[in-house]
Amino acid sequence: MKKKRVKLLARILLIAVIPFLALLVKNRYDFGEWDPRSLPNRIGCYDRTYYVGPSSPSLMNGGQKPACAVSNSDNRTGRELFTSEPKGDLVPVVIYLKLSDGRYQQYILSGGQ
Repeated sequence: MKKKRVKLLARILLIAVIPFLALLVKNRYDFGEWDPRSLPNRIGCYDRTYYVGPSSPSLMNGGQKPACAVSNSDNRTGRELFTSEPKGDLVPVVIYLKLSDGRYQQYILSGGQ
């Protein structure tokens, strides 16, 4: 009877732990960050890799807000991406990840200033 309980508990624990570990590994592979609740270190957009900017998330209002939404992004965070200028012929150097109302995190194209 006690062996059955231990086996059942081990199975339940295994069923709960494996998906969580898979999420951690996937998050590390996609964003360079183990913690799925934190901001990603990198984001893929326009078939390029953007890395988190040097500043922390900032509050932008009115004219400071990036106006152009990125529609063709590979954004697995579930949050919206924006740019200050439309894409046109050139890929934008800076994109912004919308965190909440008015709060954005800056991401810079690899090699950009």
